[in-house]
Amino acid sequence: MKQELVAGIILGMIRLSLVIVPPADLWAVTEKWKTKDGSRPSKGYAVLIRVLGVIFALVDGMLIKWAVK
Repeated sequence: MKQELVAGIILGMIRLSLVIVPPADLWAVTEKWKTKDGSRPSKGYAVLIRVLGVIFALVDGMLIKWAVK
């Protein structure tokens, strides 16, 4: 397999986790320990996670298209 195809598949798995897993659950695993009051993630955090999922989807598509070419 080409490196680009492998990288595309890995980014695809990351993208799926960012899109499927609710941002609140992801925040609970990665960021909750930093807050003392145990509050919920901000709306900006949720938007950022979704935008990163879209960016990974675009890069994933480009890598796979480039690898198949």
